[in-house]
Amino acid sequence: MRKSYRGRRRRGLHPIVLIVPLALAGVFFLGQMRNRAPAGDSPAPPPADTPAVQGDQSPLPEHTSTNSGAGCTLTELGEEAIYTGNLILVNNQIFYRFPEEQELVNIYEEKISGYYVRDMEVFLAPAAMEALNRLLAAFLENGGSETINVVAGYRDAEFQQHLFDQSAQRNGEEHAKKYVAQPGGSEHHTGLVVDLSVLKNGVSQDYDGTGEYAWINENCQDYGWVVRYESGKEELTGIWDEPWHFRYVGVPHATEMARQGMCLEEYMEYLRRFPFDGEHLTIRCADGTYEAWYTRGTRAYLPDSGEYEVSGNNVDGVIVTRKVG
Repeated sequence: MRKSYRGRRRRGLHPIVLIVPLALAGVFFLGQMRNRAPAGDSPAPPPADTPAVQGDQSPLPEHTSTNSGAGCTLTELGEEAIYTGNLILVNNQIFYRFPEEQELVNIYEEKISGYYVRDMEVFLAPAAMEALNRLLAAFLENGGSETINVVAGYRDAEFQQHLFDQSAQRNGEEHAKKYVAQPGGSEHHTGLVVDLSVLKNGVSQDYDGTGEYAWINENCQDYGWVVRYESGKEELTGIWDEPWHFRYVGVPHATEMARQGMCLEEYMEYLRRFPFDGEHLTIRCADGTYEAWYTRGTRAYLPDSGEYEVSGNNVDGVIVTRKVG
């Protein structure tokens, strides 16, 4: 079942809260090192109260990219394009901008057999849902056991506030500020994230990505997923190593992130090296060859034909990804 959720979602308990503050990217948060269970998110203070990024509206040259034969047309995408898509960067410095409507699907209703979900109220974006089924089906085909349990997916701002308040009540507000993301700063708002655990003998255990589960962490990019928070990237992400936290970005970009050894913060900066008017990024992956380019602002060259996707970076521009082979 696929639904477009407007306003009230998840048992109707959590209305969408529009969060306007966005912080400009440039210096990423130097996070507190931490060791916690997968129920929470990273520590960080809320970002400064800054206006939404409008992007560079200066004219782009009227020509066809020399990087491929097919033509492209300069198109006004609208401001919303910057803040939506599979590649948007969300952290405690760059807040998620909640849309008026957000399409989500129920994992319990959409999942294949062979893995579990915490309950009947865990949701994902449709593209992430399809990719999760493909990933875990492949895990089973490669000898994995039927023990994966999806314990978290989409969270709205009110539920994230609940997590923060719960931590503050149990451990004090200062502790909560260190170990739970502020509402708006959690990747779970996007609907593009799952947290995994292992269910054995009816008991949910921590997922650490080792043993038989190493296959998932080592091959997830072929299905569009990345391990979002890895050891050694803490100063960029602000979050300690989380082998259970998976983010969907799509097959070509997951493949390139894995190849380059980059976290999403690094990868968004990397993509800026490939403007439409210059050399495009070529990505060869399991399902074909792609080219991608970055455009600052909301006017971008889009292919006149063929298969392509557009995603904002949640800061100041968009990335166009076209399949070329």
